[in-house]
Amino acid sequence: MAENKKNSKKGKASTNKVKNVKTNVKTTKKTSTTNNKAKKKNNTTNSELKKVSPKILEEEKNIKENSKQTENVIKTEKEKKANLKQARKQLYYSNKNENDEFSKLFKIVLIVTLIIIVFYGVTVVVTKKAEEATKEANSQKVEIQYDSIMIGSMLNINGSFYVLIEDIDDIRLSEYTTMIQTIKANDDAPTVYTADLSSTFNKAYLSDESNYDSDMEKFKVKGTTLVKIEDHEIVDVYDNYDDIIKKLDELD
Repeated sequence: MAENKKNSKKGKASTNKVKNVKTNVKTTKKTSTTNNKAKKKNNTTNSELKKVSPKILEEEKNIKENSKQTENVIKTEKEKKANLKQARKQLYYSNKNENDEFSKLFKIVLIVTLIIIVFYGVTVVVTKKAEEATKEANSQKVEIQYDSIMIGSMLNINGSFYVLIEDIDDIRLSEYTTMIQTIKANDDAPTVYTADLSSTFNKAYLSDESNYDSDMEKFKVKGTTLVKIEDHEIVDVYDNYDDIIKKLDELD
């Protein structure tokens, strides 16, 4: 009985082994089939990839070229922007420099103009003062010259006045001159001119014989003589010391 049981157990174990072997064979077959199918699929896929790859490569090439072109365009745009920015900076600095130069030029012109104006003003003032001084000097000269006249023109003067015709060799000449200066100091004194016989213009009127004609071509004196003129005519003549002193004294 015990042996039968053992044999039956062994039989069962053998049966199980056979079953396992069959199962493994089946599994192996299935796996092999599956692998074969996968290999077939892979081969199909590879063959399809081989067929499609040129197009893909071309597309990829085009994509790369387009990408490069896009990058070049972007780069160009960036360069343009950078160049534009640089140009604007240069223009700004150029305008700034031009403005600075213009400002400097304007300041120089303004300073030069101010200097010219000041110089002109000083010149005008100095010139004006010089002219005034010259006029004053000329006026003084005219007054002096007006006091001393030429015998030939004494009848051309308007009004009533006296003319002392002076002989420089007359020893009493300084006395006459002093009296005339005293007369001129008075506000209401009559006008008294002098005429120097030693002057080139008056020498022709000095003669050994006197002629008191109002015709100046005939008029002659021998020495110091005081004459009174009214309305371009000789109306009185004083030709000696006493008469001259007396008349000058009356005029004082």
